[in-house]
Amino acid sequence: MVDSQSFIGGFYWGFSGLLAWGIADYLARGASRRIGSVSTTLLTQLIGLALPLAFVVAEAATGRLSVDIPGLMLWAPLTGAALGFGYLVYYTGLARGAVTVVSSAASAWLAVTVLIAVALFGESVGAGQMALMAGVLLGILLLSAGPLTGSEVSSGLPWGLATMLGIGMAMALFDHATAAAGPMLAVLVVRAISAIPSCALALARRMPIRRPQDCNGWALLAAIGVVDAAGYVGYNLGVAAAPVSLVAPIAAAHPLVTIALAVGINRERPRITQWAGASLIIAATIALSVFAN
Repeated sequence: MVDSQSFIGGFYWGFSGLLAWGIADYLARGASRRIGSVSTTLLTQLIGLALPLAFVVAEAATGRLSVDIPGLMLWAPLTGAALGFGYLVYYTGLARGAVTVVSSAASAWLAVTVLIAVALFGESVGAGQMALMAGVLLGILLLSAGPLTGSEVSSGLPWGLATMLGIGMAMALFDHATAAAGPMLAVLVVRAISAIPSCALALARRMPIRRPQDCNGWALLAAIGVVDAAGYVGYNLGVAAAPVSLVAPIAAAHPLVTIALAVGINRERPRITQWAGASLIIAATIALSVFAN
């Protein structure tokens, strides 16, 4: 039984994560269309290091920093590589496709996390979880049932599914990095490593890192990096205050914020089947987070 103080703290921080991730994802669409997804991913990941760095410095100053260095060296690179890939394909999808389609498909990452936990770490999965993952699959099929406008679904859906795989793998491994270094240092190190895939792609393709040409562009990148990092900080503070089973379902609904902004500001008009698919994916993901924890 969760006491009222823990419930309030968990709900507050979980809802903070929901808002932060939802807003950051929407803002990333605009930045990716301005300077490209590779530059957006790299620069926002680096800018976003400022927030967890402040927490880590505070922990070190008070002597509360405890690190399992071998464990961190094992899990942080794997987690960071998967997370960096996930962000790179996600921002590419947001720039090229419909936000409603890309964000909804990407939100199914929890199903991938559960499958990896079962396959690699020996966790068990029940009939309820299997039914919910089937619901996620059905939602993805509904999302692809016909074009939104032009080729936005066909161009956006594959990127959303790739994001689902990358973020799902990262979140399956993130717990191990957190166990080795604590939540804030884990976020700092993993996010630093997550900038490497974008940097490697830029070097391999000889792509210049495009920087904003005005203060507004830099302000947008700073907002994305800090707000996205705030989502991770809020989530970690939430699970420190209350059970994961309370915080995770709240934070898992963050695509609702992204989709609401896209519909309200960009006037996206999904078809009925795509609304049904998006709703099914998000509802099944929220329910799955309850079963998974």
